[in-house]
Amino acid sequence: MMNMNNENGEIDGNLEEQKGIGVVVTAIFIVGMMAGSGILALPMALVQAGWVGIPMLIICGILSTFTGTMLGNCWTMVRDLCPEYRNAENVSDPYPIIGYQAAGKWGRSFTRASVIATQFGAGVVYLLLISGNIASLINNLSNFSFPDCYWILVVTAVLTPMSWLGTPKDFWWTALIAFGTTTVAAIFVVVNVAKLDISNVTHAKPSFVSFFNSFGTILYAFGGSTCFPTLQVDMKEPKKFSKSVFLGLGATLLLYVPVSVAGFVVFGDVMSEDSILDQLSLDEYRSWLVYPALILMTIHLLMAFVIIINPVSQDIEGLLGIRKEFCWQRCLLRTINMGLMLFVGLSIPHFGIILSLVGGVCTTATNFIFPPLFYMLLLRQQQQHHDDDDLLLGVGDDQQPLETEVKPSIPAPLSIYMKILMFTIILIGCVGGVASLYSVFKSLVDGSSGFTVPCYVNMTSL
Repeated sequence: MMNMNNENGEIDGNLEEQKGIGVVVTAIFIVGMMAGSGILALPMALVQAGWVGIPMLIICGILSTFTGTMLGNCWTMVRDLCPEYRNAENVSDPYPIIGYQAAGKWGRSFTRASVIATQFGAGVVYLLLISGNIASLINNLSNFSFPDCYWILVVTAVLTPMSWLGTPKDFWWTALIAFGTTTVAAIFVVVNVAKLDISNVTHAKPSFVSFFNSFGTILYAFGGSTCFPTLQVDMKEPKKFSKSVFLGLGATLLLYVPVSVAGFVVFGDVMSEDSILDQLSLDEYRSWLVYPALILMTIHLLMAFVIIINPVSQDIEGLLGIRKEFCWQRCLLRTINMGLMLFVGLSIPHFGIILSLVGGVCTTATNFIFPPLFYMLLLRQQQQHHDDDDLLLGVGDDQQPLETEVKPSIPAPLSIYMKILMFTIILIGCVGGVASLYSVFKSLVDGSSGFTVPCYVNMTSL
């Protein structure tokens, strides 16, 4: 972003790094965006995977941190290669831009499709979770019974105006609220679960289908990478995004492990609900601790919903040429988007299916395949760009550029071990994605998925 910022009218080319959110706030955005649905769904995921699910959860968290930093480095290289993207006001779809700069039109198309599918699916999941939490809370505290299918309509009506907010820097307060509420809710859940008797618990061996359903859910729990470039664009210093990734995903893993392991160890095979809070709301397990946990987690989900749907909204608005300032076109488009999420939520009212499907297919691409692949492609381009500049400037092997020639620093070439690691991560993403997709469809066919009729067929089906 260029600005005439002094009395002599000199241009300040670094203004884009003087406005926006900082490293810590960005990390809080990451936790606030990711931790809610993961805390609720991961106990069942570990039950499906068995004891091997615990190291799988930790490994996926570590790999997601690594690929998250790679994705941040990708945007840094794009900014170096294409100065027009250093102005945040010019960017509404950073992840597809990375895909285009790395792999051309196909890279942009596949990236855009994956980002939209992931964020759209996440929005549906959050609508279902919020509706289920509210229904469970009210049903437990009173004799009033209002089916979840009706609550989805109410929740959508409440969240639609909130979806009209601009970019992350405009609603930083949602991240703070989401982070605080999910942290306290996790403590309530662990304390509640720890009080239960575990003397007769059994843990069955996972089947192929249940294991890869679990794998998809675990991947989804770390699926915030689709929002990472959007957050990085809004940072004061985008080059420090890797620090935010380490802080954010580290804190997320610290929340995930106690809750998911406690739920898995205590409930085992008797775990019957997709959400740990729904399980704790059953008569035989319920205590007063579940009520504040439900309230806090519902507040978290309301705030996190605003964060997770923002990238896909900005992407579509950029495609349609809708300006970034608040306008009626933005409100109309985002309201239509909310209506589509509502329709899908009413059609598939069990969020576990959506988690496994989106997590196993789209999240494997955006989290595990695209970041290392794009990083390697962009690194090669940047090195070539650097060499071409040297030739134009007449700089040989034994010469140094003039001090006035400022050029972006070039990351060191990848070692053979790093290349092996990156290709291994890509392979894991490909194999895991295909296996998860197969297991989801198999569970739908054989009836083990728990799929129920759509809400518009039977509004009292939930």
